[in-house]
Amino acid sequence: MLLKSFLELICLGIIRNRRTSQHHGGINKGRMDSVNFILDCLEQVEIRLLGTCEGMTQEQVLWRPAPYANNIGFILWHVTRAEDNLVTRLQGGSPLWVAGGWHEKFGQPVNAPDPGDRMGLRALAIPDLTVLMGYSQAVGEQTRRLMGDLTADRLDQPIRPSWPGQRSSGHSRP
Repeated sequence: MLLKSFLELICLGIIRNRRTSQHHGGINKGRMDSVNFILDCLEQVEIRLLGTCEGMTQEQVLWRPAPYANNIGFILWHVTRAEDNLVTRLQGGSPLWVAGGWHEKFGQPVNAPDPGDRMGLRALAIPDLTVLMGYSQAVGEQTRRLMGDLTADRLDQPIRPSWPGQRSSGHSRP
């Protein structure tokens, strides 16, 4: 039930009416283009994800609704790591997981666990919630910096001149 509520709160943030951020002076300030839409969606996910986790005990973070289900700590790590990797592919450089030393804060080697290693992922040690939330916030800042420099016109430009067939918009899709 806790996990279901957690995921429902995240999803509600994605599909909610965008007028709220306009009303409160949010990032899109009354205009909506593709870049602002993407940024607003990411911002709403981060707000709800971190807001839902705030105040949880470590027991709640590690709770699994079924033996083979993921716990909330893993979901937070997974969502954050995926965003970190995606933003890094778009901007170049090393993910914050490595460059920011987050793998060390998680007590993990740089390349662990391998995404194809389901048992390794299940065995991932989940650190204290403050570490998880710190990583998520750092990746959110990285994403906002990338998006702050992006315009709707640039979504159709090659990411790098050496990659003429890959556009920002297409590269960000799974």
